[in-house]
Amino acid sequence: MRIQRSKTETNITTYGYTGGIDMRNAKEGVSRIIGLGIALVLAAVFSMLIWVPQGHADGTTVDMNKKGSITVHSVEGDTGVPATGAEVNNLTNQKINGSEFTLTKDSTDVSTIAGMQAAAGVTTKNFTADTHFIAKNCTTQTNGSCKFEQLVPGVYKLEQIKAPTGKQTAAPAIVVLPLTNPTGNGFLYDIHVYPKNATIGSIKKVNTTPADTLLKEGAEMTFKITVPIPKHDADAKKFTAFTVTDEPVSGLTVAESGITSVVLGTETLTSDTHYTVSKTGNNVKVTFVGDGLTKLSGSTESELIVNVKGTVTNIANDKVVKNKAAYAYKLADGTNNTGGKDPNGNDPGSEGVETKDDDSSQTTFGYVQIKNTDGTTNALTGGKFKVGKCAADGKSVAAGQEVATDATTAAQVGPIGPLAKLCVEQTTAPTGYALNPEATAIEFTAEKITNANNKTLEALVTNTSNNDFLSKLPLTGGPGVIALLSAGAVLMLVAVALMSRKRHQD
Repeated sequence: MRIQRSKTETNITTYGYTGGIDMRNAKEGVSRIIGLGIALVLAAVFSMLIWVPQGHADGTTVDMNKKGSITVHSVEGDTGVPATGAEVNNLTNQKINGSEFTLTKDSTDVSTIAGMQAAAGVTTKNFTADTHFIAKNCTTQTNGSCKFEQLVPGVYKLEQIKAPTGKQTAAPAIVVLPLTNPTGNGFLYDIHVYPKNATIGSIKKVNTTPADTLLKEGAEMTFKITVPIPKHDADAKKFTAFTVTDEPVSGLTVAESGITSVVLGTETLTSDTHYTVSKTGNNVKVTFVGDGLTKLSGSTESELIVNVKGTVTNIANDKVVKNKAAYAYKLADGTNNTGGKDPNGNDPGSEGVETKDDDSSQTTFGYVQIKNTDGTTNALTGGKFKVGKCAADGKSVAAGQEVATDATTAAQVGPIGPLAKLCVEQTTAPTGYALNPEATAIEFTAEKITNANNKTLEALVTNTSNNDFLSKLPLTGGPGVIALLSAGAVLMLVAVALMSRKRHQD
């Protein structure tokens, strides 16, 4: 009798538990079972170690109820230490005081494995702010650090919104809280980060107006803006935005045509090809465009020069020509000096870093008060004067260089910008006095103006009375006249007698 095997028997035989087995298939089957088991175990362990939200957790799981912190250490340059989230106590880098940072939270829910996987893909570019999280700010103190506290586990974006003058802002960064402890034991809830601030020069603005220029309402002034170029490259840290803004504060108007040149190294850049010029309010902005950004990114120069001209305006009210400047930039890695604002925009703060007072241009204007006397304490009135820049000989006012042509002693003359010498030339003398043949020259330097009371300098003009000159002429009456007449009569009589005698002889 033939015995028919059951289906069960056939399956058992296939996996090698009865005679007539296929050894190779059996081995492969066992391997698959073992591999599947290991994979399931590892998956379970991994899910526990990486992110298991629980009301109570041990050192191998993330506690979603535990609050953490991020301590920011603002330092100059690279630390040379791997970023692990742990505190480093032996750094020799300069600690930077006054760096301002802001912290925002991503909307990704990291309480699940899927959330953690999504968090791994968060970058500064695709970051989506959690609308329920209020952004936090902190400013580094004398030890170069500040701390964000009471933070729930999640994904955060750290941005430097302000760096001290002469320092480049750090690139924005994504920080996941907590991080795996570098010792391999549990997690770090108190994280330390070390954003680097590269050293750059500060923007400066100087007055380049020729020293002998007569500055008054309507006069032209020139300035040079020296802009530091932050560390960059032509790839990951190339410039995506770069602007320079001229910011007249008082006493000056700058037109779009006032940007006379933009110089990179030895090359004068071309308007519309490398940059454009626009005006908003009083400010005139130079904005680098395509070819200009490429040229700037590929340059090894450390400075950019922008030359500007403007017109003295409303100086009678402002008294001072003050002109500031600012520059803004953004690199491809997100590094910027605008606190994240678009350098090409017009929002407050988008202009970037401004010149400090010491690096701004400021020209103080002054006045002249004419005092006319007779050489004593007697004040004279009625004289008229021309006031302006001295001619080359210093004895008159140069033609076309007048501030006033009909000034009197009754009012101040000005405002006038600093000059080595200022001349007051009398055009009409007081009644009974001789006209002065030369102008009166006074020092009118910036130092003199600044130190003068009410910024007013005195010009003393002394006149001589006409009587002083007439008294030196011969007397025209009294004994003098009689003597002259008598002498003349005698001479006439002698002449007549001589003529009569000559006739008789003939």
